Amino acid sequence: MFFFTDKNGERIKYDTESIIALHSNVATPSYDYVVEEVENGRRVVLDKNLNPRSINIRFLLKAFDFHDTYLLRDELYQFLSSNDELYFHESALPHKRWKVILNGEVMGEKGYSHASYDISLKAVNGFAETLGTSLDLQNRKEWDVNLWSWGMGLEWDKEYRYEHSSNTFTIENIGNLVIDPREHELEITIKAAASSYLEIRNDTTGDIYRYNGSLTTNDVLVLKGIRSLKNGISVFKNTNKKLLTLGIGSNQFTVTGGTIKSISFNFRFLYM
Repeated sequence: MFFFTDKNGERIKYDTESIIALHSNVATPSYDYVVEEVENGRRVVLDKNLNPRSINIRFLLKAFDFHDTYLLRDELYQFLSSNDELYFHESALPHKRWKVILNGEVMGEKGYSHASYDISLKAVNGFAETLGTSLDLQNRKEWDVNLWSWGMGLEWDKEYRYEHSSNTFTIENIGNLVIDPREHELEITIKAAASSYLEIRNDTTGDIYRYNGSLTTNDVLVLKGIRSLKNGISVFKNTNKKLLTLGIGSNQFTVTGGTIKSISFNFRFLYM
């Protein structure tokens, strides 16, 4: 079983009870590999990029008569193609979503008053993401908040913190993919006092971000994707042009050059 939501996380319902979701299958991950040929003709894999994934789903159309099956088919097609952002969820793992586009369809077994309808979707990013963000996880009051479930890498009794007020701290990436702001949602919000620079180092990955300039605790420095904004104004030219990624698991951070008043990391967890 499966269902769909829109970009706001609202469940999208079919206009009729005659369209029934049956089953689905998410294809295994595949990659484009970056290969370099070295001495003696050997080839070394330098990097790999996750490809889009196909998701095959099947509906049952319960029609009034033979002609009605085609009307239901058109209604289903309109449903799947009319949303600007469409997210697919497996009912067994409802708190993970796949951003999808319609990739193809074919009428399956057909009778006088019913038909199976097979549809191919494409998960354009190649991964699933959580409904909630890291700050949602930090601020939860109970587990039953319709955002989290088993199979997400969570330790149920562990306290997860994504906002800190010290110069050394840990950020947990409970997903099974690296968070890279060039490709994924990542917003880091910083309030700090610094006289001439502020440097943030992910000791786990080796990434170093440096802002060259002064900060007061009334300033807000935001790293959003590849952008650096100080009080809403771009200061990218005043940085070392580097970005911070989050490796899988625990990421140990150290800040130098100033004193952190608060620093928060907000992102969605990603899964293959």
